[in-house]
Order: sequence, then C-alpha cells, then structure tokens
Amino acid sequence: MGTPTPVADKGDAAPPLIEELTKGLKLVLRKGLPVTPDATPDVLVQLRGVRARAIDAADFLSRVKALNAVIQSLLLALGDSEEAQALQILFAVRAADRGTTLSARRSRASTVGEWHYDDTHFRRHVEPRLIRDLAWFLYEDSQNYKPRTKYAPEPMDISGDTPSLTQADINEQEELVSRIWALVYELRAELIRIARLESIENASASELQDARDSSLWLVALLLSRIHDYLERFGDRILHGDAEFNVEGLIRLAGWRHELTAEEALRLRLNLANAHGDPRAFAEGLRMGS
Repeated sequence: MGTPTPVADKGDAAPPLIEELTKGLKLVLRKGLPVTPDATPDVLVQLRGVRARAIDAADFLSRVKALNAVIQSLLLALGDSEEAQALQILFAVRAADRGTTLSARRSRASTVGEWHYDDTHFRRHVEPRLIRDLAWFLYEDSQNYKPRTKYAPEPMDISGDTPSLTQADINEQEELVSRIWALVYELRAELIRIARLESIENASASELQDARDSSLWLVALLLSRIHDYLERFGDRILHGDAEFNVEGLIRLAGWRHELTAEEALRLRLNLANAHGDPRAFAEGLRMGS
C-alpha cells in the first residue's frame, strides 16, 4: 500500500455537485467502509461536513477518519427500510459485511425485506438510485455546515488573557456566553482528571467512574447551555473575533468521542430528568443503556 498523498484543505468551498458526490461514493462502494487513506475520493474528504467533524481539519488523515464517521452515521440513521438495509450492506456498515466482495454485498442487498431483485436488475437500476440518494444526504449535510465557524482549534487556544469587562458586555448574551465558556474549562479539567487517573496503575476504579460520569454531566450541561444560546441568539457563539459551534466548543475542551444527535438529545433529556442531581443523571444513563 503506497503512502497517501494528502490533498489540500480547500477551505469553505461550496458543496460539490450531486454527480461528483455520486462518483466519489461509487469509488467507496468498491471495497466498502472503512475508506482507506490511499483510496479516499478527494471530492468526499473535502466536504464541509467532513472537515467540520475532523479533529484537525487541516490534516488529511483526520479528515479520512471523519469521512468514515459521516458516511456510517448517515447510513445508520436511515433506519431499517429496504433502501436503508441495502445501502448499509452495500457500503459494509456492519462488521459482518467488512471484507466481502461487492458482488456478494450486491447479492445480499438485492433480497432484503420484501425485495427479490435479480443481481443484474439490482446493479443496473436499483443500486444507482440508492447511491444517488446517499449523495443527496451528503449534499444536505454539507449544506447545513456553517462555513465561517471555527471548529477545532488547538487545545492551547483555550488559554489567553482574561477579557476586560466593559459596559458593552453587561447583557444577557454575554452572560450566557461566559457561562458556556466556564463549562468548556470545567469539562477540560474533568477530561484531564480522567487521563491522569488512567495513567495511574492502581487508580481507584470508583474515582475513575466518578470522573467519567462527571464528564458526561458537564457535556450535557454544555449542550443545554449551547441550545439555550442558539434558541435565543442565533447559530453563532462569539468569543472575541472567533466563532464556534457545538462540535468546536466540545472538542476545544478535549472531548474526542463522536456524539450523534440522538446521543446529544439523550444527554439533555437525562439532564432535565435529573433536576440538578449529577448522581441521578448518571444513574439515568446507566438504566437507559
């Protein structure tokens, strides 16, 4: 396997045409997921939504990892219709389909649910429609991406001089922004605590679990505060001259786990049901898992 050639980060280019996305997906289809660095279509790895989810949008391998996560999450979110099942099989979303040939995946996909297509009809007429549908989903995801948002600054960017407090800052919006940033710092401290405990050979299991529960509690609080902000003041969270979105703020704190919309909603619902009690929040998550 040759060394992948990194492609340039093209910034905030407009989403590509559906036809271009379809061609890129056809290349992915040959081997299925995960996409490997040496076989990553440029048109897909440069998508706004892919770069938005990359820990380091300027790093090619980081974008490849994000591309895999985007395609997989989109496919799994489709549900269990025949179309959804067929796409999931074709792109080898699940481990059972990994490493199988495209012909084998086509054969399986053509007979899901109530479908009984012969292989030729499926390949010529059904599969192209399915791939184009997925291209549309990718296009919509890219359209929803906010192009001016700063997504994942280096951890050191969290440091800096404390901003001065002026009369112009005395308002509800600035108060909520400050509370959001306070949670970013607190979450970062908790993540550092987790990493520190994990590095200790005989660390207390209960203390480590407490730290993990606390980090989820803070993520939920942060999501709730951000939701309040977006509802009241729009889709930009300003801090000086920079702009951030939800993913950017959480990653800025050091969070490195994928968080789907369903998982984010679950965290916020558990937070509401806990009525300010972190232990009830953690117990609610465990009961729901």
